[in-house]
Amino acid sequence: MQAFLGREGELGSLNEWHSGGRFELVMMYGRRRVGKTSIIREFVKGKRAIVIDAMRVKGGGNLRLMREAVASALGADTEGMRIGDLLRLIGEHSGERLVLAIDEFPFFAESDEELMSSLQAFADGPAAGTRLFIILCGSSMGFMKRQVMGIESPLYGRRTREMHVRPMDYLEASVFLEGRTPYEKACVYGAVGGVPGYLSKFSGGEGVFDVMAREFFTEGTTLCSEPESLLMQELRDPRAYNDVIAAVASGKARLSEISDMAGIGAPEASRLLSDLEDLGYVEKATPFNEKPGRRTRYFLADNLFRFRYYMAVQRRARVFGADMAATAGNIEREMPEYMGRAFEGMCAQFVRRMGYPLAGRWWGAGQDSGLEIDVAASVAEGGRVRGLLAECKFTNRKAGVEDLEGLREAADRVRGLDSRELAIFSKSGFTDSLEARAEAEGVRLICLDDMFGV
Repeated sequence: MQAFLGREGELGSLNEWHSGGRFELVMMYGRRRVGKTSIIREFVKGKRAIVIDAMRVKGGGNLRLMREAVASALGADTEGMRIGDLLRLIGEHSGERLVLAIDEFPFFAESDEELMSSLQAFADGPAAGTRLFIILCGSSMGFMKRQVMGIESPLYGRRTREMHVRPMDYLEASVFLEGRTPYEKACVYGAVGGVPGYLSKFSGGEGVFDVMAREFFTEGTTLCSEPESLLMQELRDPRAYNDVIAAVASGKARLSEISDMAGIGAPEASRLLSDLEDLGYVEKATPFNEKPGRRTRYFLADNLFRFRYYMAVQRRARVFGADMAATAGNIEREMPEYMGRAFEGMCAQFVRRMGYPLAGRWWGAGQDSGLEIDVAASVAEGGRVRGLLAECKFTNRKAGVEDLEGLREAADRVRGLDSRELAIFSKSGFTDSLEARAEAEGVRLICLDDMFGV
């Protein structure tokens, strides 16, 4: 079994909340395979805990699981007990801190109508006098947000903590890729993002592009079918959402462009985009330091979706070769062009780790419509705003002075910064002339080795 990797922040939060000693009702949610179950399993090690792995069943199957788990943990007779009785029994045994974790909570809630109301009654009454630490965990983002935490839910206002488990950033994800080069790590993150279930497929000694070829171009493999599977699990009409995603993946960024390509009206396209944004698959962005308005753009926020649509849909004729070896070579050839947007995301994460919490993109309008800044970030210090503006290059050529000059021209148009520094990220390094200019002018030059702490 592979050792538990990463997630220090999530585990730190859970342990901090647990150490408080008072009753807690934690709502944990996040997309499938993001690692929620592993976090729970790691968290309860060495603690008194009852963990229930709910199943997608009808009738009283999950209630029987709960009775058995409680009986095993507490040595009590739970025969015939209903949910409310079980919760009170668990609360009575929580004088010494006790964790109750229900994984795949939506499955339990859908199979047993009493669950939500029983939890509500327990939270409103007996729970206050206990030291119980409850975790309700779900992969169905829509269900958790609307039916568990939403205003119509019986549990609305009862949660004491909330944890949205998101994909790891590129650096935390790299712990799954020991022995890979920084270039390989960047490409894997660009293809699948920070989801442990996907990253683990690249943890062996097989070439990363060979893995990509097999996983994305073989019917029935996880990564090949995952985007469609995720949409089917979360959404009622995945076909309409798929059309919207395809439009965004093709480079359409404005609502009108997306609406036209998807063949639906703008109001409906806006609703679909909003749902996809809630799920973390699409990002709605406005130019850095500017208010939302007509310049809003949409981008794919999920690397797996972006890679799948780029390589296996849009470029399939160019990438799918006569055999897997040829396909792997074609993927490697296409990678520098594909990685542009994914690399910008990695650079933004690096900048946040540098101490700039607000990071996004900037693009001009009117006579400046051709100007863009890949990463624009800022931090407030003593009433002043310090910024960092960066160009990101994942090309096979070294970044040069012309890249710095283009960045300076765009940087002059960015408003709201009291001071700023410039940076250039590059996969292939920097020309001698750029290095000389950067040293003289205080410009940061950051290569892949720097990003991965090599």
